[in-house]
Amino acid sequence: MRRDLLRALAVGVIAGVCAVAACAEEAGPAVDKLILQLGAPEIPVRREAAFQLNRLGTAAKPALAALIKALDDDDKQVWSLAISVIAVLGPEAREAIPVLLKSLETRQPAGRRARDARQTLMRASYALARIGPASIPPLIEALRQEDAGLRAGAARALGLLGAEAREAIPLLVNNLADAREPVRDETVMALGLIGPEAGPALVAALADGDARRRAGAAQALAQIAPPFRDAGAAIEQALGQESDATVRSALLTALPKLGVEPARSLAALLPAVVGDDEALRHAALNAVLAERGLRAVAVAKLTPMLKDPNPVVRERAARALGRFGPDATPALRALMDAARAANGAPAFADAFAQIGPPVLPILLQSLQSGPPEDSPWILRALRGFGPPAVPVLSEALKHERPAIRAAAASTLGAMGRDGADAVNPLFVLAGDPHPEVQAAALRSLVALRGDAGRLKPLLQTALASSNVDLRKVGAAGTAALGGAAQLGVSGLLDLLADNDTVGQAAGVQALGQLGAQAAPAVGPLTAHLDDLLLQFSIVETLGKIGPGAAPAVPRLVELGKSADQRGAVLLTLIKIGVGAAPALPLIYACLTDPANEIRASAALAIAAVESDRSKALAALIPLAGDPSSRMRRAVATALSQYGADARPAAPALLRMLADEKDRSEGLHALKAIGVDSVPDLQKLLVIKDAKVRTFACESLGALGSAAKEVAPQLRELLAQDAALRGPITAALAKIEGPAPATP
Repeated sequence: MRRDLLRALAVGVIAGVCAVAACAEEAGPAVDKLILQLGAPEIPVRREAAFQLNRLGTAAKPALAALIKALDDDDKQVWSLAISVIAVLGPEAREAIPVLLKSLETRQPAGRRARDARQTLMRASYALARIGPASIPPLIEALRQEDAGLRAGAARALGLLGAEAREAIPLLVNNLADAREPVRDETVMALGLIGPEAGPALVAALADGDARRRAGAAQALAQIAPPFRDAGAAIEQALGQESDATVRSALLTALPKLGVEPARSLAALLPAVVGDDEALRHAALNAVLAERGLRAVAVAKLTPMLKDPNPVVRERAARALGRFGPDATPALRALMDAARAANGAPAFADAFAQIGPPVLPILLQSLQSGPPEDSPWILRALRGFGPPAVPVLSEALKHERPAIRAAAASTLGAMGRDGADAVNPLFVLAGDPHPEVQAAALRSLVALRGDAGRLKPLLQTALASSNVDLRKVGAAGTAALGGAAQLGVSGLLDLLADNDTVGQAAGVQALGQLGAQAAPAVGPLTAHLDDLLLQFSIVETLGKIGPGAAPAVPRLVELGKSADQRGAVLLTLIKIGVGAAPALPLIYACLTDPANEIRASAALAIAAVESDRSKALAALIPLAGDPSSRMRRAVATALSQYGADARPAAPALLRMLADEKDRSEGLHALKAIGVDSVPDLQKLLVIKDAKVRTFACESLGALGSAAKEVAPQLRELLAQDAALRGPITAALAKIEGPAPATP
């Protein structure tokens, strides 16, 4: 069955297409006419001819010479149809063999390079295999060539020929040592498809001096179906002698596929599953998982390893068991004991999450009746389950111990959207008699974005509480829900001064809501800029405060030297404006930053911060024609505030109008600075954009009689585009003056 599957994957869609074509019996156009059309210069004509020949199936034999020529067609559709017809013709198309082999070569003419290399390999190799035994000698010769495409394609074709290609086995085994992955992969598959005939040579190759050849031999033996009779014993023997990790991985992967008795397979695989080599652990575990018949026995043998004296072995056994998913359910009790001994180390939490829902009742039972010291790690483990753990955690909200209720509430809040279904139980818990439980419930409701109408009264009550923790939660929640004005700068600074990260973050964001009113908070905000968790939010809030945040500029300059925060710092400096002048050296330096978005922000910052217009223009005007569209748009926006002084940038800005991405910013800048060049404005009249043409008409009108030479072009445009009647008529009136009065 495995061999049939590999063959099916190898031929894929091509076989279906060719089979349909071979069965077609409809009468088509005369073949001689189609032959002529297949050489036509027009692509649609060639495509139709190839399509009709494909429909004819074997009746297209007289067109073989033309079809072979079409294998060099630069059009992918013509080439694809031609190669499909050749495949249908099979042995009668042997004349196509040289051209098919040539198409497999890695180096191709420019037009043919546009084809998908994988499609070329699949289609050409399939056609060669369909031609049959006549292809075998040239395919064997192709295996001797150095070209990777030739070697890989020849191997695939020979594999599709199956046992008929037995004489190619020595060269294929030799090519298992090829350093190029596509060649090795196709060669391994080919030897597997050739089948038991390749077995003796592959077993011998397990002792070869080249590690790649040994690994490839193991991989190919694993693909032969039914398994080659001596393969299992040979793999076991090779494992006992092999020291190369890559080869050992291949041997371990092959072992379960070769009919070796499960107990013997596992005896070799399980030590690698918990061993020190990560690559071997991965290969061995994947080998076990690939054979469903090994799973139950593997789980039974891994379970005792959870009691190994070495904690590393215990964790590796847990990780392995997790990969079995629900099949590892029999090991759950032992996993719980091992997790308890390791205080719920991540390896065990990951294993529980991978095993899935069968774990949840056991964790809930342990949470309800186990020792209190287990609760934190059990709750951490539950968090990793996502939505399936919500019912268990909701049940834990009713636990008799307040500490567990509070911890369960906090866990749900930390789950984000995954915890959304617990909002109603959390609202119930917000009325708990214990302040620490109330506080945990309110924090989580804020995090989960519980209904603001229900939540705000609870937060107001918390604000008035005598309990310090509840007051903090009330303030943080109120700030998070847009209540910055109610708390005021003083109340928000209290949040910032607290050690609660959630409250600090809410306070920083709420200060931003106050805008310029939060200027008294600039000092405390600046003092917290070293806090990596708050850093970005503080920089953003300083920008919202605006010019009043100027005292923070020296610290922002220091922060802007870091690439991570440079973009955010520049945006804030723009909003601070001229008060950010101490940052100008940093801003000018950012004009040469490798990142286009940083350079663009620097251009906008110069316009906002630099008070010396001549210096700003000297820096910005040369950048109006920058290769980056993002930079061009930013420079255009920056230059728009300088009016006619920025007119030297007009040629570059006019070029922006030809690009739809740049047009809006370029047009805005040109309107601000003005254009007085009639030839430049004439060029704009041919751009098929109403806004651009309207701008050109208005600018030409403003030039009056100086634009008289454009009048004929404007009248011609009026006849073509009635939507511009107003702007064109107005422009002509200004250019030509009022019409003479009728006598």
